[in-house]
Amino acid sequence: MSLSRRTLARAGVLAIGALTLAACSDSSTAPLNITPDQLQSMGSSVATEIEGSIAELTTQDVMNTNGGAPTFSRVPRATVAMMRGLAQNRYGLSFNRYAPNASASDISTCGVASQTPPVDTDGDGVPDNFSITFSLPACHFADATSSYDVTGALNISDPQPGTASMALDFGLQNFKITFNGSEGGGYVSRNGTASVSVSQTGLYQSSTWTDNAVLTGVTSASDNIHWTNSFTAAQGQSITAGRELPDGAYSPSGSVNFQQGNRVASFSVTTIDPLQYSASCAAGVQQGTSLSPFTGGHIRVAVANQTNSGYADITYSGCNSATVTLVAGQ
Repeated sequence: MSLSRRTLARAGVLAIGALTLAACSDSSTAPLNITPDQLQSMGSSVATEIEGSIAELTTQDVMNTNGGAPTFSRVPRATVAMMRGLAQNRYGLSFNRYAPNASASDISTCGVASQTPPVDTDGDGVPDNFSITFSLPACHFADATSSYDVTGALNISDPQPGTASMALDFGLQNFKITFNGSEGGGYVSRNGTASVSVSQTGLYQSSTWTDNAVLTGVTSASDNIHWTNSFTAAQGQSITAGRELPDGAYSPSGSVNFQQGNRVASFSVTTIDPLQYSASCAAGVQQGTSLSPFTGGHIRVAVANQTNSGYADITYSGCNSATVTLVAGQ
């Protein structure tokens, strides 16, 4: 059984998807030599990460996407070879705003909220200081052939709890999914922090994530992701606390450092044309009728530490999945 993009949600996609960048490690500390196919694969992983990042601009977004935490939508049944190609769902679990929902098929059943309801001094929808903790034995799941354990915590807080604003801080602490089965096991994890600030022109998002992937028979891999993204509402529309994002322009930029063994590959992510965010497309993604929240835009992924390697162009159109085009180096 192959695993689709909707099997693993949000975090760890680069750490896992990028396992194809290097089949094995050695004692060398030289940069990884990225092939065209690997660069295109990284472009696809970055596209999926971007689609998840825009789903973390508001408090309700963070809660609905699990704050970027990794999760299996069902108990994984896959060989190690299949695990090499895992990718993520663009939108993660639903926590029913501030409390885990009661679906038997996902990990939200075992998360424990620090407060019910959360304290929100200024009434802006951003809790003063709230967390959801995942621990054992409650977060142990199993079937006849495999099992997985979920541990760690999602935190969300208001940087100005006495002033109504859409600004928020959130992060993941030691969030890990450990899985075991008849054909192998391992874990994926994510740690890091993110923030959203408000300006006269829109929302500004900054985040730093560290992913790790340890899989049976595969050299361990990790990555560091740094994002600085901005969102501006379309003309005639406004960003309102407690409501879904309006149509607008999303401009992501940042860097990804991938490491396997002692070797590192560094990538830059640059906006060429802002991504055109559609509120109706985003709603369609949640309903399963759209493949992405974007109707247009152009992002470039390039190898920062390798000359003449070309780059991968990520483009969108009509609520469809990203198109990743490899442009060869000269």
